[in-house]
Formats: sequence, structure tokens, C-alpha cells
Amino acid sequence: MNALNDLRRPLAAAPALRPKARALFIRKLATLTAVMPVSEAVATLVRQPGRPAMRAVMAATHRGLQSGAALSAALPAASFPADIRATVAAGENAGRLPLLLTRLAETLEADIALRGKLLAALAYPALLLLVAVAVVVAMLWFVVPAIAEQLTASGATLPAITRAVLALSDFIRAWGWVLALMLLLGMLGLLLVARSDAARRRRDALLLRLPLLGGWLAELEAVRWARMLGTMVAAGLPLAEALLLIVPTLKNGAWAEATRQMAARVRGGASLSATLVLLPRAPDLLVALTQSGEAAGRLAPLLDSAATTLDREIGDRTRTLLALIEPAVIVLLGGAVGLIILSVLLPILQLNQLAGARL
Repeated sequence: MNALNDLRRPLAAAPALRPKARALFIRKLATLTAVMPVSEAVATLVRQPGRPAMRAVMAATHRGLQSGAALSAALPAASFPADIRATVAAGENAGRLPLLLTRLAETLEADIALRGKLLAALAYPALLLLVAVAVVVAMLWFVVPAIAEQLTASGATLPAITRAVLALSDFIRAWGWVLALMLLLGMLGLLLVARSDAARRRRDALLLRLPLLGGWLAELEAVRWARMLGTMVAAGLPLAEALLLIVPTLKNGAWAEATRQMAARVRGGASLSATLVLLPRAPDLLVALTQSGEAAGRLAPLLDSAATTLDREIGDRTRTLLALIEPAVIVLLGGAVGLIILSVLLPILQLNQLAGARL
């Protein structure tokens, strides 16, 4: 009954899918289409239990196939971006749909794995930094003012470090809400500006020019660019069309605009290798393998090789960077807390010395 109810829903009911759910759908479809027709494969998926969103997408796809549409046309546009549907269409036209679906599933899964790996690697340092800032602010907001009254009541001249910490504590208590509001407004402003394509391109181009972060971001985008373009080329799509289709999948606005310009030049007769100079800070490995692949007529395999190698290098570099960041944050936190404690202990020691001298 659930499957029949799903099939009776209108096509507009197909919701957007998360990347992981989309990759899972493509993987299941690739496995089933290798042993049965597409319509039977989708009907089999519809009968399987699953989450409502996934079942709705399967049902919408099944209705499209039942009406006579090809799989690429039956896939709901709200659930599957244009690059995925174009890859499926190319696989249908070439008669290699199961192979292309498998390759597409591998591409989507690799992209999800890379994103998850980066998030997992950055979670601990980010949490550590947040705790460090919270501890320092709490000490300046609550601990230091409570002790400041006793220190100033003694009438003794306070050390310079103590006066500096007390001044910082007063400033945070008086203007902390203003700083927090300015930070919040700044973040909202950046989010609003990022909605503009021109502003996004300028921001991303600026990030790519940063000494260490820029190269890392360029490698991340290069992995996505090579992996998606390799999938499109393997599907038999014309190179200019493939370049245009991967533009929406790119996260960096500067790379997206460069890829759009590359597509225009390739359509005008230029080779892909000649247009690689447009990609900002393109890794040397990507340039070399792309040039070799195009010259040898093996562009798709060498693009895959470039993506795999760069992915591995990103993992190694990320682990090395985090191995340096974590102790640095701990040292900074310990230094800040130690400085606050020292600023409190110094005047107390001075008072004890004065009291001892008077006795």
C-alpha cells in the first residue's frame, strides 16, 4: 500500500535530496540496472522500505518512466542537479548506462567522503578553540572583577600586567555586547554579500591568494573539478558541454567563473590544456595529468588519477596541519590563563612582602 500511495503522489511532491541520499539512490540504481531493465530497477526500489523523501523521489522517477520518459528525464530536477541528469543522459545515449551510473555513484561517494573527512578533522580544533575563548572570556568577566575590588582596595601600586588585565576585563564587561553584536552583524553581512555572484568570486579569489590556505583551497576545488569532469568526459559528453555542467558543482566562485570561460574557449576551438591557465592556482599535478591525458586520448582516466592523488595529498596535509594547530591552541589557552593568574598573584605576593617587611 505504501508503494501505491507513493506512486499516486503528484510529481511536484519529489523533494530535494541530501548528497548522501542522492549517492545512495544512484548506487542502488547502478547495481540493479546491471541485471535488469531500468523500469524494473526503479520499480524494485519503489517497493523497498525507506525514508519518505527517498520513496517520494523513487515514486516520481517511476511515474516518469511509466509515462515513456527516459531515465534522465524522469529523474526529478529538484532532487538531481543538471550535471547528474546530463551524465545519465549521456550514458543512455552511449548504451553504457550501468557503467556510467556506477562511475557517477563513485564520484558522488568520493565527494561526500572528502567533505566528511575534512569536517571530522576540523571539528576537534574548532571545539578546542571555542572552549579556549570561552574560558578566557569567563575569567575576565567573572573571576578578575571579583578579585579586582580586593586588589584596588589595598591602595598599593599594581604591576603593569595586572593593570592591563583589569583594563581588558573592564572593557569586555562594558563593551562585550557591542563586540558580540558587531561580530554577528559582520557574519550576516558576509552571508548576504556571498549571495552576489560577483562578490562571491572576489571573495573566493582573495582566499585563493592567501599563502597557505589558498593552496589548500585550490587543491580541494581541483579534486572536485577533476572528478566531475572525468565523469562527464567518460559519459561521452562534449568537452565544452561537460565544463559548463560542472560549473554549478564547484564551491569556489573563482574556479566556477574560470571553468565557464574555459568552456567558451573550448567551444571556440581551443584545447583544454591551453585553457588551464585560467584556473587560479591550479595544482601542477592537475595541469600535467590533464595535458598528458588530452594528448594521449585518455583524459577521463588521468583526470580520475589526478583527483585520487590530490585527495590523498589533501588528507596528508590536513593531518599535518591539524597536528600543529591542536598543540598551538592548547599553548595559547594555557598562556592566556597563566597570564591572568599571574596578574592576580603578583599584587598578592607584593602585599605579602609588604606585610612581612612591616612585621
